Amino acid sequence: MNGPRRRGVRSVDRALDVLSAFSAAHPRFQLSELAEAAGLPKSSTHRMAVTLVERGFLRQEPDGSYALGNRLLELGSLVSATTALAHLTQGITEELARSTGETVLVAEIDWRDRSLLITAKREAPSSPDALSPIGRRSMLANGCISCAILSGLPPEEAREIVPRLRLAQRTPSSITDPAALLREIETSRLRGYALEAEAFIAGVTGVAVPVMVAGRPAGAVAVCGPTSRMPRRRLEALAPHIQQLLGRAAAVPPAVPPAVPPRAAI
Repeated sequence: MNGPRRRGVRSVDRALDVLSAFSAAHPRFQLSELAEAAGLPKSSTHRMAVTLVERGFLRQEPDGSYALGNRLLELGSLVSATTALAHLTQGITEELARSTGETVLVAEIDWRDRSLLITAKREAPSSPDALSPIGRRSMLANGCISCAILSGLPPEEAREIVPRLRLAQRTPSSITDPAALLREIETSRLRGYALEAEAFIAGVTGVAVPVMVAGRPAGAVAVCGPTSRMPRRRLEALAPHIQQLLGRAAAVPPAVPPAVPPRAAI
């Protein structure tokens, strides 16, 4: 990939370039396509791919194309289970899905590039197909999840970030004006949650509450569903329920992992 390199091991950089080439839009590549996407020579990409297949980080399909391997799924589940966000939302998704009958999403924010990653999802039986799956990454923008997370920031920081966001017109109700989004964020900050009425996906309405870790928003928990089942009064009733569950989880100290026994001397 073009751009300055971090100091480190070149082969590791290249392996990560190969893995990072994959996305929801590009889940499979032929070798030449993978080399182009990773910005590497075809011969180097082939050597990296062979090693990554052997270690389970890639798999090769019968047609010769490459896709991400199950080893990443295993490691990803460990990451999502051990973060502070996971501790605070553990059990909440199941309880909310059970009590509301709607889809529950947990999203984590990466402030380095202002991207959102869906780390947990409990789907309602009639969940809209357009709702993000686990592992979907998108940029911080409009919508109740983004708005809830931004509302957890100090006002001056939100005012600095919002003008830099790409506010796409996803539906007729999408907020595309930074000033309007800042007003919505301030309203969300005052009430402690964000509401959305078909602003991100047509026909889908939701409510989201920021999850705070050490005084900063680490992500958000959202309950979403068809607008026909989610009138504003229901959203406003759900918000304090989500806040109560998060408050209860914050009062429970995280579990201490078992100590790893020392290796026997050789």
